Amino acid sequence: METRAHRTAATLLIAGSIATGLGVATAAPATAAVVPIGTVDGHSAFGIGPHSSAAQCAPTADRLTNFGAKKFGPRFGTCYRAGNGQWWAISPWSA
Repeated sequence: METRAHRTAATLLIAGSIATGLGVATAAPATAAVVPIGTVDGHSAFGIGPHSSAAQCAPTADRLTNFGAKKFGPRFGTCYRAGNGQWWAISPWSA
């Protein structure tokens, strides 16, 4: 279920990326939600998704890796399956 907070987070990700020129906006699909998921590999982490399968999540994870997500730890730029069956890419960036 998409919430107002998820839509706001996705909007901030895109706006912040465009304003700073980091290019992170292209790492996530335009309709993706960005949610905090705690600490991964010692760093704050965010899930980008949801995706209905690992195959649909993989391009987002690959883009995160291309932007340098692996510098934060080996699990960044990968996908994980949440308890509800949705797939999320693990990102070190929220916006």
